[in-house]
Amino acid sequence: MKEAAALVLGEHDFTSLAAVDPERDTAELSNVRKIFCSEWRREGIELIYEIRGNGFLHHMVRNLVGTFILIGKGTLKASDVPRILEAGDRSAAGATAPASGLYLVSVEY
Repeated sequence: MKEAAALVLGEHDFTSLAAVDPERDTAELSNVRKIFCSEWRREGIELIYEIRGNGFLHHMVRNLVGTFILIGKGTLKASDVPRILEAGDRSAAGATAPASGLYLVSVEY
């Protein structure tokens, strides 16, 4: 999962990791975001994912975590991450991780 987390660093179109909203006019809005930090670490029995970026799409982080969990289980490979990003299709990525256990720590400007 550590290797996969590093593959989302930089500027990418995160359409494949955004919640599908049929009422959103995607023609006028960009799903391109820049990720500065994406890393997994273990603290005791907890597995912590930290991400920092210039903005996030609806459910983007939960969808990233769901995708990384599939990588950790061996269902997907870290090398699948670029393909998922390039697909531009929500069905290419893993399931949305449940909100329980996920926390917004801070917002920086």
